[in-house]
Amino acid sequence: MTEPAEGLVKRETGISGLDQMTQGGLPAAGGTLILGHPAAGKTVLALQILALAIARGEGGVFVSFEESRQQVLRDAASFSWGRHLQDESRFELIDARPASGARVSGEFDLEGLLAAVAHCIERTGAPWLVFDGIDQLLRRQQDLLVATDQIHALSNWCEKRDLSLILTGKLSEERLAPTHLEGIEFLLPSVLVLSTTLVSNQLSRRFRIAKYRGTAHVIDEVAMLLDDDGMHFPYAARPLAATGPASHERVSTGIDKLDAVLGGGLYRGSATLISGQPGTAKTTLCGSFSAAAAACGERTLYFSFDEQQAPVIRNLGSVGIDLDAPIAAGLIQFHARDAWSGLVEEHYHALLQLMHRFQPDCLVIDPVSALLKAAGADSAQVAIEQLLAITRARGITTLLTSLGTQTDPTSEATLSHASTLADTWLVLGYNVRGGERNRSLSVVKSRGSAHSDQVRELILSHQGVDLAEVYEYGTEVLMGTARMQKESEEAIRHQLLALEDEQRRRALEQQINQAEAEAERLRLELQAHEEERLAREQSMQRQERDVIKRRQPQVRYTDANHSKESQHR
Repeated sequence: MTEPAEGLVKRETGISGLDQMTQGGLPAAGGTLILGHPAAGKTVLALQILALAIARGEGGVFVSFEESRQQVLRDAASFSWGRHLQDESRFELIDARPASGARVSGEFDLEGLLAAVAHCIERTGAPWLVFDGIDQLLRRQQDLLVATDQIHALSNWCEKRDLSLILTGKLSEERLAPTHLEGIEFLLPSVLVLSTTLVSNQLSRRFRIAKYRGTAHVIDEVAMLLDDDGMHFPYAARPLAATGPASHERVSTGIDKLDAVLGGGLYRGSATLISGQPGTAKTTLCGSFSAAAAACGERTLYFSFDEQQAPVIRNLGSVGIDLDAPIAAGLIQFHARDAWSGLVEEHYHALLQLMHRFQPDCLVIDPVSALLKAAGADSAQVAIEQLLAITRARGITTLLTSLGTQTDPTSEATLSHASTLADTWLVLGYNVRGGERNRSLSVVKSRGSAHSDQVRELILSHQGVDLAEVYEYGTEVLMGTARMQKESEEAIRHQLLALEDEQRRRALEQQINQAEAEAERLRLELQAHEEERLAREQSMQRQERDVIKRRQPQVRYTDANHSKESQHR
């Protein structure tokens, strides 16, 4: 039991969504009225509360005014918790149906019934008491005031004994309670309303707390689901905000060049949307991401709408992505659902259950826009918003795909409006040129990360998935055959330019050689000229000496010689 600050003591029901909406459970001493349409789940909800209480070691007493003991136990046995009601030491079922054909004569009270109930409570130690179909009994009471007094006395009786009382009854279309229950809703501290409606020919159950005296509670009407595990309130839980700093760890997409474009990959715990027209490789990118996560030993929950596991694995295998091995190893868990086969809230609840059991590191929903085909009183956007809040809080890296707008293939709007919630948004498209269609990829946004804003060609082959380097020609980006043709033209142009450069180089070299030969000839000519000049100067010098010698006097020359001869003698 819980006791809020205002002093109201509550007893947990064990149904998480209900306990969260009531902020702790139902009154631990006093009555709760559950009103609902036929097949809304009134009896199931009451039995589920008792069964979960017995599973916790508590006890319960169920008083039926509509069905026999065998019918109640048979119906309960169809649920996973039905076995707990077989514990006779903690559970007592009282068949209080009026005898068939019985006539009412005068007034009656519940004293005799309460005596039997008190005995059962004492034997089982039950804190829970359920009067199922109380309207079937009270409609036999002609005086409405007496009927109201009887319920008031019952509620007081339970308050004195600290019993949580649950009363179930039919919901009137005109007013909150039918005529024979009118006024009871004002006497009891809490009133729960279960309703049903048809949405696209599918039964949709709704739940709201019409009143809960003395405590805060959720006042919104929410979806309520019924399956083998009983009642669920998928939207009742408010996801807790993630605590601590945001992760800076990167998770690979499985495509190295795409990781580089995104600044290193996707942030752990972030949400990424891949939008595009059919055939643009959205599922292929999901498969690449899942295989890369499995290669790192991480667990991926792959939730596929409208496409089964076998064809997805086959198709991904044609581009070099193997999901068979990681699925067999338990690293990838593949689940396929038909979007049209259930309500939005049913798909949302199924996904939450799978996440709870598998505890994935990564989540893929392909395509999340398929939820728009599912019926539901709540929009698909509500489910997507709550889902992303949960995955962020749990640090689950999420990859969503969505079909783009059919009327405008170039539009970057998404039908599911998930683009406003995603941290990273990749848009896949087609580049049509010269009668050829090529896939393209661009990054519209990537929060907290530097990223390329260029449109790139996405290439699929037997070797895998790759991004072509950006090839710009003027102001446009070329892809496919146009790119190959332009690359070929550019290669030929470069070859011609290279040939022209080579010819020009050779011509210049020839001119250099000719110039060097001419320079050598001139050098030799200059050398010969210098030699001739030197020879001429030497000749002139000899000639001058000869002239000087001839001009000297001969006598002096003879006397000198005679003198030398005389001395010698």
